[in-house]
Amino acid sequence: MRTYLISDTHFNHDNIATYCERPADFTELIVKRWNERVKNEDLVIHLGDVAIGNRSRAQAVIDRLNGRKILVRGNHDRQHTLTWWMLHGFDFACDAMIFRGNWLTHKPSAVLPERCNLNIHGHLHNIWHGFHPNNGENHLNLRQPWQRLFSVEYTNYCPIEFEEFLSHPDKYQSCGPKQ
Repeated sequence: MRTYLISDTHFNHDNIATYCERPADFTELIVKRWNERVKNEDLVIHLGDVAIGNRSRAQAVIDRLNGRKILVRGNHDRQHTLTWWMLHGFDFACDAMIFRGNWLTHKPSAVLPERCNLNIHGHLHNIWHGFHPNNGENHLNLRQPWQRLFSVEYTNYCPIEFEEFLSHPDKYQSCGPKQ
């Protein structure tokens, strides 16, 4: 069994293609690359913002994804309860969790729980290359050296094995832009 991370898939969210300069077929691209890597016995931890819009369309996409799935709810997932997500394709759902000594959240955490090494989060997308939400936040740098951004835009729209992601922060631009 392997463990993978992914975040901010935003399945069926047409506007995210514009905001983040994603390919027009990004939902199908993510599904294809997910299923090429992930086997049914594998675990995928999704760091939030699964889908936008029509829930039956989103459910159809989730049902096509290989592996067991854990959801760390994102800001766009909170219209449904944790139980709802567990009844609609996820084996477990939570708002944050400690996994292998790392604090997994959707948004960057302001604090790092005791005995945790890093905060692995999503939410900020491709901030190093043009995605700047109009909410007054300035994220040109991560605020803490223990924060690691998981951005599907920097992983070629693929889930990445947990240890691979941790071992190669520059490859996935998890600490900042490539120099």
